[in-house]
Amino acid sequence: MLQDLVNILIIAVLVSFLMFTSIIPHQFAKSQQKFAQTEFVEEGKPKLFDSHLKITTVAEGLSTPTTMAFVGPNDILVLEKDTGMVKRIVDGKVLPKPVLDVNVANSVERCLCGIAVAKNGSTTHVFLYYTEIDGTDGEDKAGKQPIGNRVYRYDLSSDALINPLLIMDLPANPGPRHNSGNIMIGPDKNLYVEIGDVDGSFKTSETETKTQNYKNGVDPDGRGGILRITQDGQPTDGILGDTIPLRLYYAYGIRNSFGMDFDPVTGNLWDSENGPGNGDEINLVLPGFNSGWQQVQGLASQETSFSESDLEDFNGKGHYADPKLVWVNTAGPTAVKFLNSAQLGTTYENDMFVGDVHNGRIYHFDLTADRKDLVLPQELSSRVIEKPSSPGVSNIVFGDGFGGVTDLEVGPDGNLYVVSIGLGSIFQISPAS
Repeated sequence: MLQDLVNILIIAVLVSFLMFTSIIPHQFAKSQQKFAQTEFVEEGKPKLFDSHLKITTVAEGLSTPTTMAFVGPNDILVLEKDTGMVKRIVDGKVLPKPVLDVNVANSVERCLCGIAVAKNGSTTHVFLYYTEIDGTDGEDKAGKQPIGNRVYRYDLSSDALINPLLIMDLPANPGPRHNSGNIMIGPDKNLYVEIGDVDGSFKTSETETKTQNYKNGVDPDGRGGILRITQDGQPTDGILGDTIPLRLYYAYGIRNSFGMDFDPVTGNLWDSENGPGNGDEINLVLPGFNSGWQQVQGLASQETSFSESDLEDFNGKGHYADPKLVWVNTAGPTAVKFLNSAQLGTTYENDMFVGDVHNGRIYHFDLTADRKDLVLPQELSSRVIEKPSSPGVSNIVFGDGFGGVTDLEVGPDGNLYVVSIGLGSIFQISPAS
């Protein structure tokens, strides 16, 4: 399926090899931000469509990086999908020794996937989501089954992550697709965890659950939703029910998602979702949200034989809502990030940015006055993007050429940071002057 990241990851590895085998070690110049000041002027480099902003390389030569998190000013932890390594980047330099190296299953979308950081007094907790294997990296490619998609909490001490605490153990099978794995700390200080339906090539009735909208399916098993727990791994108030794991679900009916963020103004959660070659989505995710998979992907009105009665609503506690934007020709939307900063100018303050992995684009969206919808060009009033060059799309493209965006983050300096899995790099977007 075009949606699945396997093809783009293969391309990413080839692109990274071709680009980096001929690159000499980068000399990092001193600057106010302490990051290398390499601006892109050559053809084929990432570019922005706002001349008041510039792109700077923070780090390069990474091996299929997935997500990143700041642990301090100019101090970044970044995850590598296949190596199981958590690299640390200080003042623009990648430290030679990783702060952690875990045994990771890495076939297709299995990976070292998600990171979140929380500071509690003098302790910095680092949360990691990865597909764990009892063996060496990638042994699942030879048929060894992973232990699970697991969430651990670590303490950051000097240049190491120590004191691992398993706080969530989720299915990794049938797989190896749709693991999702994005995690973040919400405004309520709880941990939010995205996991897809963990789909495989061969499905059985045992893998069809009610949280995937199989009304006669088996009970929820932790797949296909956004889950919420405390930072100690304890359940919070249940939305859909009181039994575990149903009590953990904040949202469900999610096929495969690689990005979410909370609106800093309203506290509402938004996410991106990948469809099966079509129906990629941006969603407003209110508590109890049902994204509709497997009964519907994209706009419900485009499904020829769909009725909301086909959806599981958990005794009226769950609710379906159409996405706010749909890509028909899959873009592979990934990171969702609100720029809770005026550093790039008030034009962008508290606006939403979304990355994609297939086109290497970053999209920019204003929100409506009630902040429950996207402000879209007239040409996109149908909420459907037919293809990358469709009329109106250029109005929402903030930048492109990023080689497959897998994460967007706002730094302590208020600038926007971009993780490119295809280019093996982290970029900073900041004011040009």
